[in-house]
Amino acid sequence: MTPPSSFRKLLFGHSIWSKPVRWLKQVLAELRRILLTRGIRGIYRLRGIQFLNKKQTDEFLASSALVTYPPDAVFLPEVTDAGQSEKIYFPATLAEPEPVSVWHYNVTDRHTYQLPYGGIVAQQQVLCLDVNDVDFFRNVLNRQKRTSRHTPTLIAPWSHYQDGFMWGGYYDFVLLVLGKLCRMKDVLPETTFDEALVAYPLFGTSYEREYLALLGIPPDRVVDSRTTSVTFDRCVLADVGHWFYPNPADIHAIRKHILSQFPAPAGKRNRVYMSRAGRRSILNETELIALLKAYDFQIIEDVPRSVAEQVAIYQQAEFIIGPHGASMTNILWCQPGTHLFELFSPAYYPEFFRYMAGLLGLHYSAYFHGPAETDDWALGLTDNILVSIPEVEKYLMMYLTTSPEPEAS
Repeated sequence: MTPPSSFRKLLFGHSIWSKPVRWLKQVLAELRRILLTRGIRGIYRLRGIQFLNKKQTDEFLASSALVTYPPDAVFLPEVTDAGQSEKIYFPATLAEPEPVSVWHYNVTDRHTYQLPYGGIVAQQQVLCLDVNDVDFFRNVLNRQKRTSRHTPTLIAPWSHYQDGFMWGGYYDFVLLVLGKLCRMKDVLPETTFDEALVAYPLFGTSYEREYLALLGIPPDRVVDSRTTSVTFDRCVLADVGHWFYPNPADIHAIRKHILSQFPAPAGKRNRVYMSRAGRRSILNETELIALLKAYDFQIIEDVPRSVAEQVAIYQQAEFIIGPHGASMTNILWCQPGTHLFELFSPAYYPEFFRYMAGLLGLHYSAYFHGPAETDDWALGLTDNILVSIPEVEKYLMMYLTTSPEPEAS
């Protein structure tokens, strides 16, 4: 039997020579997950439970669709180094999101219910509305007693547990959960949205509560699916689309519903440096901050802030520089023409903020010191970042000038 591709990549990839301990832990975790998933899946199939993939889920829910947004592609130009044009951070590409939908599903039998991880079983079929159905199997091993509650209409926007590593961050909530809720709010009758109960594994953060309130969802209409078993007559569902390339409809819906709650930006725009604590922080940040202050940058410390404060910082910015991290999700609030300069480690440089910048009409630059590493990105996810101060200054001298406004896609 051929091992799954993810396991083969870990097992035979060259990264084992550079980071063997981390590699071994990932191999063991992946092997355990594969064996556990396949064993439990077989047991449930014997009990009549079927596991649908995303395509099968779309087909099953087709008759309940309220809307489907097409996968409008976004052209992203090449991103090169300021001093070395042959150093290409990102080649030119056509970013292709996935279509996304909203469904209003009516319950027709007693075999439709919500699981603790937020997923839905309909007619004994486990729907796949997010990245995968892995949390179904985690759910089996971590059962706990739940209280019961009934609602005529359930909104189920998310079906993953928050693990603090893969899921549970600010980006995940804003783009994958809030984005779905905004999409739903756009197509549902106002009374349906206002009366529905929202249930999923809550993130338990202040920003989650603030965003839900901004969307008009009070605390008494939100329950944690891990602790509350909700029965319902109908449910509103939506799929997540592409993780790196959220559908433009979601991006625009988030901006419409959230920015309308705040005053329009006015006055002098700022140059800001977004500091980052924890993983992927700048190793020589003291020297970098000294350079940036010489160029009139405000230094924004990595401390808890309200949603309103985060919106204000990014709305008022004309140039943003900082290490890749969840805070950059807030470029959602930027004005067209804002410049985002993203700092990476050479082992981890994903492009989802490059995509968002292109979609929103922002200028975009990227940087990492030295050559790109070819390790699996999963092994570079937590690497801190070393920058060359002369190289960064070369960028600043090049980009802190008047440049033509890009057009939003």
